[in-house]
Amino acid sequence: MAWVKSEYAGELAVLSTWLVAVAPWSVSVFGNGQITGVVFRFLPFRIQYLYGVSIPNELNFVWAWRVMEFPDNIGRAAVLWTLALAVLAVAVGASAYYYHREMEFTDLLPLHPVRLFGGLLGVGGLLVLVATVLLNLEGGFLGTTIPVGALVAPVLAAVLLTADLTCPGRPVLRSEHSCRVGERI
Repeated sequence: MAWVKSEYAGELAVLSTWLVAVAPWSVSVFGNGQITGVVFRFLPFRIQYLYGVSIPNELNFVWAWRVMEFPDNIGRAAVLWTLALAVLAVAVGASAYYYHREMEFTDLLPLHPVRLFGGLLGVGGLLVLVATVLLNLEGGFLGTTIPVGALVAPVLAAVLLTADLTCPGRPVLRSEHSCRVGERI
């Protein structure tokens, strides 16, 4: 069963890509009663907030690729996180091009753009989902890591990959931009 019809699939693909790009892919919480910390991981960076203590030279803001220098599973998770950043950077760039020049972009691809964005979101989502699992294993983060965007991205990818790309009585051609007679989708 498709969750979105063909006439809305392109818009959903662009909005889904942008949503995944700006949402945190995971949130971690840790504490011991005196100190509480929260870490938000976005695709390009990590932000950490500490409550109850002030630590000089604490790394509250770290770029994704710098986290690869951290030990154990945190560094391994950061490799996957950085790969996801690269995949989603391609998706965001492609979605901006698709948004501004839909017909031109569609004509360049050997597959429907909605399927492309679904695949890119799926790959990026799976990478950060595995990274979240690594953060919860021994040698990972010392708190509880909750997948946020890491769950949203694969769900949106599944919606895009199963989108109904047919017009009543016929499939939507890759180069079409609408199901209305005489209009391109």
